[in-house]
Amino acid sequence: MMKSSMRESRENIVDLKGVTANGLKIIVDFIYTGAMLLNLQNVEDVLAAASHLQVHEAIELCSKYLQASICVRNCVDILNIAELYSLMSLRKSAKSFILQHFEDLTGFDQYPLLNESQMAEFLSENGLRVMSEFTLFNLVLKWIQHSPVEREQYVTDLMRNIRLPLLSGEELVEKVSRVPIMRRNAECCDLLTEAKDYHIVVSKQPLLQSNRTQVRSTNQCIVICHAQTLENYSLTTKRRGFLKENTVALYNPSVAVVDNFLYTCGGKYEGGGTTDIAMARCFRYDPRFDRWFELAPMNEPRKDFVLVAIEKKLYAIAGQDENKVMHTIECYDIVRNEWEMKCPLTRHVFRHAGTVCMGKIYISGGQIFSGTWRKLFCYSPTTDSWVEKAPMLRNRQDHIMTEVGGKLYVIGGHNDIDPLFIFPVPLKEVEKYCPETNQWTICKAELSIIGAGACVLDNTIYIVGGMERHNSLTNKIHKYDPQKDEVQIEDLYNIRINGCACALLTLPYYA
Repeated sequence: MMKSSMRESRENIVDLKGVTANGLKIIVDFIYTGAMLLNLQNVEDVLAAASHLQVHEAIELCSKYLQASICVRNCVDILNIAELYSLMSLRKSAKSFILQHFEDLTGFDQYPLLNESQMAEFLSENGLRVMSEFTLFNLVLKWIQHSPVEREQYVTDLMRNIRLPLLSGEELVEKVSRVPIMRRNAECCDLLTEAKDYHIVVSKQPLLQSNRTQVRSTNQCIVICHAQTLENYSLTTKRRGFLKENTVALYNPSVAVVDNFLYTCGGKYEGGGTTDIAMARCFRYDPRFDRWFELAPMNEPRKDFVLVAIEKKLYAIAGQDENKVMHTIECYDIVRNEWEMKCPLTRHVFRHAGTVCMGKIYISGGQIFSGTWRKLFCYSPTTDSWVEKAPMLRNRQDHIMTEVGGKLYVIGGHNDIDPLFIFPVPLKEVEKYCPETNQWTICKAELSIIGAGACVLDNTIYIVGGMERHNSLTNKIHKYDPQKDEVQIEDLYNIRINGCACALLTLPYYA
């Protein structure tokens, strides 16, 4: 400034607007000494001076100091400072803190300092932690009532981000509908009508999904269905929990997820007996309300089968009942709540694996009458037809198959029972299939496991439980990274699990 052709270079006195004497002194001392003493009383003055003089090292130090000082008594002030000086890292930290401590914040003087755009931004976030949407509704009213004349004009924008359909029917009718600000605003009335309609026909709720019907959470959980137990393991908190029990005991069902609804189909009526009876009944679990709903049953009872979801439809493929091995396929239409038979497989098979890749269903391995096989079949829902593809490199049953990045990965399983050991010996090779070239390759990673469950999150395959060598059940949760071609132990579960079906659900923080 002083050495350029700017006007200040020719002036005897330069007025630094917005810079205090104390802030300027600290910055000048910092330039000469490299030391800067910051506290909450002077940091904003120092930041203003550093920004005005473009002393980037001082700006970075101020940002880090503020980041370490965030609490419920200053978080909104720090958020506003970050926005004023375009400190993106500091803003991210302040925003994250407010999302995590939103309910606590509302009890302090900082809460009313949030402006309408900040409120709308926070209300739209899945990571906003509140006990319930009804709690959040009341907190928004509290913010409006702090300055009603000025803030009531924003009620529509804010209520659009409240997930009113997730309130209970009683809360909607007896409480929210009676709030004057909701009754006199036409668009708020429309939002209330939408929310009430969502509760009218429970069976149709999967067809009414929108941003306002999604669980407000980023808590990704592996749902583990084994024996008669429905557990969940949070990949965020590493904690174990349990889903609400169904009114009908579920024993080793097959599972799939559509729009964050968990569908459980088939399995057995009872476990441990000499004649486990296959079941045709199907259920849907809704984590929004922690509620089960029974669906139309399959046309045929089945267990040890593959269930996959594609384009809002479920496909139940092959399996067995107590009398026979099956080759039939049936499709559940979520819209019509009906099952319809589809083109069957050419062979009867059970304990096979299946997944969806690029709009088609792939089925691999399993047990047939003559033993274990390595065949791979591809089903097109559009043409209702099966095509045989290149077989796996090893015969497998009780294995897992998942899709990551347009490739299929087959892990674990076993061939026929080894007569020397009198129990199945796990296969250790991980195989990868490329649909474009119709070729299989052996990966360098190895994992010996039988009867494990699996699901995929962020291009990582999580493998839960199963049986290792010497017929030993494991409590390990493995994860396989296809990009690095590495297997690691993610965590140790508190029980040993075998024969489980897994799916990924977003569960509420306070479930």
